[in-house]
Amino acid sequence: MRRPSRAVLALAAAAAFAVSGTGTAHATTAQQTSMAAHYGTVPASSTAGTIGDIYPAKWRNVPQDSVVDDWNMYNRECVSWAAFNIARHGESANNYGDAKYWDDNARNHSYRVDNTPTAGSIAQTDNGTYGHVAIVDSVHGGTVTVEDYNWTGDGHYLVHDVSASSFRYIHFYN
Repeated sequence: MRRPSRAVLALAAAAAFAVSGTGTAHATTAQQTSMAAHYGTVPASSTAGTIGDIYPAKWRNVPQDSVVDDWNMYNRECVSWAAFNIARHGESANNYGDAKYWDDNARNHSYRVDNTPTAGSIAQTDNGTYGHVAIVDSVHGGTVTVEDYNWTGDGHYLVHDVSASSFRYIHFYN
């Protein structure tokens, strides 16, 4: 899921500074339209075993959407996190854009896209303004434990459960 443009964030930060005397701004409209607002957030049924938050500090430890990563995506977004993990396995989602386009782009690059979640596959949905992608950690019948960034619209890492039927699955390396 993508956040407001830099100009909008700069304006919000300036307004927050003027009102509060600090440089912290919160984009509450983005959080209201987050995937968590759409699907809810269910705590993970198991501890993440596949990955953990290994997102590089150069993208994790700076404000969300403040830098563009190696795959031409804004930092601390679901697409940046997924592209980083895909690249770790020698595959690429470079320039795949918003999450809602990932299934089509993956098919165009001959990757398998289906309704069968497997550990390591990318859970993808077109729902919401920008869609969402997450990495499947484990499958428990009709529930999938995923690891992602920006599920709640705040740019943070989260491990949680989702309904397996709510997503498509892209198999970049499995």
